[in-house]
Amino acid sequence: MNISTLSRKRHALLFIIGFLCIIGASIFVTMHSTKAEHTKSDPTTTTTAKQINTKSKKEDTPQQVVKASKNYKIERENIENQITGQELDKHLKGNLKGLGQDFVKSGEEQNIDPVFLAALAAQETGWGDSDLADAPWNNIGGITCMPDIYENIFGENYPNPGCEELVKGGTKWQKFNSIEDSIRFKAIYLKEYYVENGKETIGEIQTTYAPNQAKNDQSGLNNNWVKNIVSIMNDVKVNQTL
Repeated sequence: MNISTLSRKRHALLFIIGFLCIIGASIFVTMHSTKAEHTKSDPTTTTTAKQINTKSKKEDTPQQVVKASKNYKIERENIENQITGQELDKHLKGNLKGLGQDFVKSGEEQNIDPVFLAALAAQETGWGDSDLADAPWNNIGGITCMPDIYENIFGENYPNPGCEELVKGGTKWQKFNSIEDSIRFKAIYLKEYYVENGKETIGEIQTTYAPNQAKNDQSGLNNNWVKNIVSIMNDVKVNQTL
């Protein structure tokens, strides 16, 4: 057999092999494409799997309750899960009972957590049972005499009942026309004089609002101010129905 004949047979063999490769590749692409089309055209299967996955995720993830701490920011966190006045009232004691809606209203107006407002009132007045919470003070925020700030918050034409001591020679405390005024004042005061000046957490607020070794705190109650407020807030938030 001469070289010319061998060459022709070799070319024929290579041609056949190449042709078979092309046919095989075409069959593979066609099968893959058909499978993809089938998957794409079956939205029911895809949606069902997605729904099952979402449902499983919701059932497996317990509802989260954000606990308060000294680093807790007093601005409201999640508007969708805010406590109602009725729900907050379930946790209030003493003379603060029934004021849940007032705390919620003032908190919503100033974007301050109403649970913090209520806990602060409980800390400052022993759940509203101190003389400071009674008339003529109606003061449930432990607000000392501050006529300039009172005027700035309520306006110069709003009547200011003035200030008065609880005991002769003691601290002069700001008086309010009503408990509702006291709650509203406190929410605005915290917003404008604390949050907007960079003091957003319970710990940061304590250093100015109720500092340790303050002159009007001879019994040292301010040393446990953060701890007590955090405890009250945790009790409400952990048992809050969201």
